[in-house]
Amino acid sequence: MMLMKKVGWCRRTPKNAVVLNLNDYFSRLLSLFTALPAYYTDCLLLAGRSVRLNSPSDVLRSRLIPALSHLLVDSGDTTAELTIWYAVDADLPDKVTAPPWPGFNAQGFNTTLDQETVQIFFQPWQRQIFLYSRQRRTGIYWVQTPVDLPWWEASFPFRIIFHFWTRDLPAQLVHAGAIAKGGKGVLITGPSGSGKSTSCLTLLRCGYQYLGDDYVWVEFGDGPKVYTLYQTAKVEPENLKKRFPDWMPHVVNKELLEQQKAIFYIRELWQDSFITAADLSAILLPRVMHQEHSVFERIRPTQALLAMAPTTLHHLPHHREVAYQKMMQLSAALPGFRWNLGTDRKLFEQSFDQLYSDALS
Repeated sequence: MMLMKKVGWCRRTPKNAVVLNLNDYFSRLLSLFTALPAYYTDCLLLAGRSVRLNSPSDVLRSRLIPALSHLLVDSGDTTAELTIWYAVDADLPDKVTAPPWPGFNAQGFNTTLDQETVQIFFQPWQRQIFLYSRQRRTGIYWVQTPVDLPWWEASFPFRIIFHFWTRDLPAQLVHAGAIAKGGKGVLITGPSGSGKSTSCLTLLRCGYQYLGDDYVWVEFGDGPKVYTLYQTAKVEPENLKKRFPDWMPHVVNKELLEQQKAIFYIRELWQDSFITAADLSAILLPRVMHQEHSVFERIRPTQALLAMAPTTLHHLPHHREVAYQKMMQLSAALPGFRWNLGTDRKLFEQSFDQLYSDALS
């Protein structure tokens, strides 16, 4: 048995100490993980690519893996195309110090650092760090204690590292939901509060297939394709009571609804309607309207781009130019529609059915 040393969060750089560069900082943290005598390994298959998750932490593993459980596969002998190490301080043989550089902004980005080979996401008021080495195709996620794990991380674990990885892939994480029927998928995107989650979950109950309601993985190739990244759905507590009261027994964080959104595991609720991939056919921009009918109207590619890009790049600020170009390519390749959401649920469903039968046939 290995005796672990629990240590505090060290924020200050000692006087006259040599400040590490980002590559050295990554290597120092990685050495703490590779020195571990034993750890858990979980293997994922994401858009045809193998991902290996390594951790000595029972607690983190139990909280982060469920959102990705639909991607789990047997390890086999496949070489991982991405490796992620994750742990809390008590699991490591030495302490993790805070990044020694000033200048991190509210979005976790630092404009003063050269992040060409190693990327870092760090918000100084939180006790967690995301790192990624492009050369090693290796990510690190560290949080000081299980208590310091933000509740939303369990709903989209390793999102930052997956975004780092896409820089060198024909793929992009997009802040959007996705719904499909007959192999044809649509992105439902827009700023927070625009109706993405409500639309996706209502359509799920109407018989459509679900791929996500917050962040999805878009793959570029012969034609854009959307993949489920997380099986979690999040709903504001008031919206839960108003629109989905019958789902209350399935909320996984009932005791924390005063501080958090309600979280569901969709595959467990709607196994027959949960799918992992679909060809993309359109981009939809929902807008809540005070009217009875739900109506679609065609929009320009720039309008679709401006619905996707700002929130995606706000949450994922690294390599923005690369990500923006991919979203521009996506909006140019697909028809876009404004979806004016009415109050009548039956007419809401009929409008979506009509979109599929007319515009996407």
